[in-house]
Amino acid sequence: MSDLKDEVSFRELTEPQPAATADEEYDSWKEAKIREALKQSEDRSKMTPARKVWERFGFER
Repeated sequence: MSDLKDEVSFRELTEPQPAATADEEYDSWKEAKIREALKQSEDRSKMTPARKVWERFGFER
Protein backbone atom coordinates (compact mmCIF):
# COMPACT_ATOMS: atom_id res chain seq x y z
CA MET A 1 0.00 0.00 0.00
CA SER A 2 0.97 3.62 -0.44
CA ASP A 3 2.23 5.84 2.37
CA LEU A 4 0.46 8.86 0.84
CA LYS A 5 -2.48 10.45 2.59
CA ASP A 6 -5.87 10.08 0.95
CA GLU A 7 -6.54 13.80 1.17
CA VAL A 8 -4.18 16.75 0.89
CA SER A 9 -5.30 20.10 2.28
CA PHE A 10 -5.29 23.29 0.21
CA ARG A 11 -2.70 24.75 2.57
CA GLU A 12 -0.35 21.82 2.01
CA LEU A 13 -0.71 22.26 -1.74
CA THR A 14 -0.03 26.00 -1.73
CA GLU A 15 2.67 26.47 0.90
CA PRO A 16 6.19 27.15 -0.41
CA GLN A 17 8.43 24.15 -0.72
CA PRO A 18 12.08 24.10 0.41
CA ALA A 19 13.24 23.42 -3.15
CA ALA A 20 11.64 26.66 -4.40
CA THR A 21 14.92 28.59 -3.98
CA ALA A 22 16.78 26.11 -6.15
CA ASP A 23 14.01 26.35 -8.76
CA GLU A 24 14.35 30.14 -8.87
CA GLU A 25 18.10 29.84 -9.40
CA TYR A 26 17.55 27.32 -12.18
CA ASP A 27 14.89 29.48 -13.81
CA SER A 28 17.20 32.51 -13.86
CA TRP A 29 20.06 30.39 -15.27
CA LYS A 30 17.74 28.95 -17.92
CA GLU A 31 16.48 32.39 -18.92
CA ALA A 32 20.06 33.69 -19.25
CA LYS A 33 20.98 30.70 -21.46
CA ILE A 34 17.97 31.31 -23.72
CA ARG A 35 18.70 35.03 -24.01
CA GLU A 36 22.35 34.30 -24.91
CA ALA A 37 21.29 31.74 -27.53
CA LEU A 38 18.86 34.21 -29.07
CA LYS A 39 21.59 36.84 -29.16
CA GLN A 40 23.98 34.41 -30.86
CA SER A 41 21.34 33.43 -33.42
CA GLU A 42 21.24 37.01 -34.73
CA ASP A 43 24.77 36.64 -36.18
CA ARG A 44 24.14 34.23 -39.03
CA SER A 45 27.82 34.18 -40.03
CA LYS A 46 28.61 32.05 -36.96
CA MET A 47 25.88 29.49 -37.65
CA THR A 48 26.78 25.99 -38.82
CA PRO A 49 25.42 25.34 -42.33
CA ALA A 50 22.56 22.84 -42.38
CA ARG A 51 24.48 20.71 -44.90
CA LYS A 52 27.26 20.13 -42.36
CA VAL A 53 24.77 19.23 -39.64
CA TRP A 54 23.08 16.71 -41.94
CA GLU A 55 26.47 15.19 -42.84
CA ARG A 56 27.56 14.96 -39.21
CA PHE A 57 24.48 13.00 -38.22
CA GLY A 58 24.55 10.81 -41.33
CA PHE A 59 21.45 12.22 -43.00
CA GLU A 60 23.19 13.59 -46.10
CA ARG A 61 21.41 12.99 -49.37
